Amino acid sequence: MKKLLYILILTTFGANAQTTISRQVIGSMGGYQVGTTMSLSSTVGEPVVQTLFSVNQILTQGFQQPNNNTDSLVTYEVINESCKGASNGSIFINNVLGCSPQANGFYSLLIKSVVDSSIQEDPAHLPAGTYMVKIIGLNGCFFFKIITVGLDSEEDCKIKFYSGITPNGDGNNDIWIVDNIEQFPENEIKVFNRWGNIVWEAAGYNNDDVVWDGKNSGGNDLPDGTYFYMATIEGETYKGWVEITR
Repeated sequence: MKKLLYILILTTFGANAQTTISRQVIGSMGGYQVGTTMSLSSTVGEPVVQTLFSVNQILTQGFQQPNNNTDSLVTYEVINESCKGASNGSIFINNVLGCSPQANGFYSLLIKSVVDSSIQEDPAHLPAGTYMVKIIGLNGCFFFKIITVGLDSEEDCKIKFYSGITPNGDGNNDIWIVDNIEQFPENEIKVFNRWGNIVWEAAGYNNDDVVWDGKNSGGNDLPDGTYFYMATIEGETYKGWVEITR
């Protein structure tokens, strides 16, 4: 009987290409990193706002976990929009019966709103809503599926500043994330040293290609210590401090 049980367990794991890792705390302030075989996003004390996918692994850290949806033909993952206006919901297709992924290991998606027929270009940046999704696989095979992205909070997205970064190149908390600032593109941020001199500044801060990584405006590493920021976002001014620790 034990041998039969072991065989069943091994068979189950061998048939499941999806790797599941239990929730765990990564760092003290959250972040995300990309490796050669998988991508990882993490957060502490806040809902997850970004989950990255690889060909056969989906990792989500924090309190918000993806909805795992399965029917007889298609298996997919949904991350809800975290707050109104965030547009950070996402849809990822794991498998379609009889339709293999394209050569890059992913399905191509055409996403149309059921309400107003608007087209969504990016399946990783979706507002809450119900969508008609055309899933396109290898050699042009396709499948239609209606998928709903939920909303985790009815509140409008709020700006949140963190008080520390650790830009040591380990891929964890190397940049200064300002929650939801990408929803307010009319912004300007200045960073000062303790003598009041501007060491870094930028307009259109977006946590991506316009982001502070602990360097000065010349691209040189700033020494560890306390720095002060002044952010002007759509006419409102925010002030505070950030600690650099390597």
